[in-house]
Amino acid sequence: MKALGAGVDVDAMKPFESLQDWNRTLINKVSQQMDLIERMSRLRRYLSPQIAETILQSGDADLFKSHRREITVVFLDLRGFTAFSDAVEPEEALELLRTYHAEMGKLIFKFDGTLERFAGDGIMVFFNDPIPYDDHAERAARMALEMRDRAKELRVGWLKKGYDLDLGLGLAAGYAALGNIGFAGRLDYGAIGSVTNLASRLCGEAKGGQILTNQKTLSKIEHLVEAEPIEELHLKGFARPVSAFNIMNLQQRAGHA
Repeated sequence: MKALGAGVDVDAMKPFESLQDWNRTLINKVSQQMDLIERMSRLRRYLSPQIAETILQSGDADLFKSHRREITVVFLDLRGFTAFSDAVEPEEALELLRTYHAEMGKLIFKFDGTLERFAGDGIMVFFNDPIPYDDHAERAARMALEMRDRAKELRVGWLKKGYDLDLGLGLAAGYAALGNIGFAGRLDYGAIGSVTNLASRLCGEAKGGQILTNQKTLSKIEHLVEAEPIEELHLKGFARPVSAFNIMNLQQRAGHA
C-alpha cells in the first residue's frame, strides 16, 4: 500500500522503523549498563563489596549529592615511615606499603567502613555514610583496635628486617559535609569538617600502638572500651586544649559479645 500523493510504500517502511526502534532500545540499554558499571567501579573504590552491591540495588540517584551527617572518622599512619623510606630502596618501601594497605583494607571492609583515601602510609576511613549505622562509633573503635593488633603482628616481621615501624591512630565523631570532591574525570567521595581535622591531629599525636580519641567521642563508646586519660593536647587548628584518651582494649564483656 502506498500513501496517497507521497509515492511512499508504508508497508515497506515498517521494517526500517522497527530496526530504528530496536537500535534506540539497544543504545539505551547499553547506556544504562555503562552507567551501572561506572557507579559500581566508583563505589567499590570506597566501600566493601557487600555495601556497594546494596547501594547499587537500591538505585539511589542521590548517593553522591552533598549532604550533612554525623560520622566517626579514623586516621592511621605509621610511626617512623619517613626515616624508613629515606633509608631503603623505593621498591622496598612500596612492597611494605602494599602489605600494610592490604591488611588494613581487609579490616576496613570487615567493619563496613568507607575508605576516603590512601596517602602513602596514611589512611582515612569514616563510618555512617553512605550507609547509616546506629553503632558507627562502635564499629570504628572495634576496627581501630583490630588494626592496632594486626600492626603489632606485622611489626614483629618489620623489626626482624630492621624496620622500626609502628601504627598510630586517631578517632573522632562529629558532623561533616559529605559528597564528591574533585573535578570532571577525577572525583573522590569525601568528608569535610572539623571532625576530620580532629581525627587527623589526634593521629599525629599518637605514639606507636596508641589509639587517641577525645572526651565527646569516648562518651559514645565508654560502655565498649577501656581507655586511659593522657595529658591535654594543644592541637593545630583548635583554639582550646583537647582532653585526650588512649583506647586500650575492649571491655571484657564487650569482647565476648
